[in-house]
Amino acid sequence: MKVFIRNMLLRKRVGAPATVAFLALSVMASMPEAGVEQRRGMSTDGVPDILLLNSANPRNRVAHLAESWHPGRELSEMRYTVLTDSIRQVLARYPRFLDPDEQEALARMLLAEGERHDIDPLFLAAVIRIESAFSADAISNKGARGLMQVMPATGEEMAQKLGIEWNGPNRLHDPEYNVRLGSFYLRRLLDRYRGNYKRALTAYNRGPRNVRYIERRHGRLRRKFTGYFRRIQETYSYYRRSLGPGAALLQVG
Repeated sequence: MKVFIRNMLLRKRVGAPATVAFLALSVMASMPEAGVEQRRGMSTDGVPDILLLNSANPRNRVAHLAESWHPGRELSEMRYTVLTDSIRQVLARYPRFLDPDEQEALARMLLAEGERHDIDPLFLAAVIRIESAFSADAISNKGARGLMQVMPATGEEMAQKLGIEWNGPNRLHDPEYNVRLGSFYLRRLLDRYRGNYKRALTAYNRGPRNVRYIERRHGRLRRKFTGYFRRIQETYSYYRRSLGPGAALLQVG
């Protein structure tokens, strides 16, 4: 039933508030009545039936339902499912490097890191699309590695700051490890540039020293220096449009 509802909502691209409300009502409707003793029997055609016996006082049932249902937890789980499926729809467009299991795992990683660092997970997906085209084995001519093309020196520094083990550059080809370090590094750049995605992404691509040099020489980041940011922004905007209003995405830029 949950799969049917989820697929129906995604096909019709219902907005996030409507999605959550509809799923919440579905959960409530599917709950067994409190205080009802259940006994399994067999119908004449051999199919098991559930027989409801000894119904408790209606007031007690209502009170029990109020105590047992936790709307915050239920809505959080529903939102997580809807957002994960939305991200997975995007990742499913790249089957060359991501099989269905890898799409599921990466969708969950992007959602987790996005929420941890307050970055839209679809924006992280756009960064990965431009950086590596979703190939965990990618290596640039400058030595950047993995999904988010993290430089080994940067990866080692971020691992130390996160307090996690660093086992050398090859570890950057582990998708989970790479996304964790890359997302953390991008968050640090966003903090450094006070939430300015154009400057942060240019620094992610060119390095903070080069951004500082460009700004000193030219006064600001002119258009010719921000092509990388525009490519990511265009990809991100395309992902947003393709998913419709139900993705509940963050505003960037």
